[in-house]
Amino acid sequence: MTKAELRRNYKRKRSLLTEMQISSFNTGILNQLLQFDWKGMHYIHTFLPITGQNEPDMWSFITNIRVYCPDVHIVVSRSEQKDHSMKHFLLADNVVLEENAWGIVEPVDGETIAETQLDVVLVPLLVVDKTGNRIGYGKGFYDRFLAKCRPDCLKIGVSLFEPVEKIDDVDPLDVPLDIVITPNFIYTIS
Repeated sequence: MTKAELRRNYKRKRSLLTEMQISSFNTGILNQLLQFDWKGMHYIHTFLPITGQNEPDMWSFITNIRVYCPDVHIVVSRSEQKDHSMKHFLLADNVVLEENAWGIVEPVDGETIAETQLDVVLVPLLVVDKTGNRIGYGKGFYDRFLAKCRPDCLKIGVSLFEPVEKIDDVDPLDVPLDIVITPNFIYTIS
């Protein structure tokens, strides 16, 4: 299937999830994420969920990391709509968060973190294929962002759904994921 077909299908699938299903999926994703040894990481970038789009709840992960790995720094982004780039900030207790036009909660300001400092990026997606190609909302923010990260930065997709076999129209500028987390499995992409 093409990106457009998959994007339409999986946006619809997510919109039809019940609160109970979403809660169960979020518990499964948190359990999968907690299987990793995060202690050697310095900077973990995560997305903040668009609640209205039934995105995975990363707040539970943030809370757990802060308790069990206090030396790990959490980084979140602000979307720059004028050029479809992202600016990254340390998620400190004093950071003010506001919802943007797309319903994404973002930092207003704070200590900036360069892409090259990131050890891990947790990536939102609608669907992913078995070779790590992801489909987001179609603006290319994450592909531009991931292309600036170090080659050894671990790119982990977080998905409510299992991977599909293949996305037919992968772009050469698409940055594939290294790992995909779903509520039931951890997929390592080779």
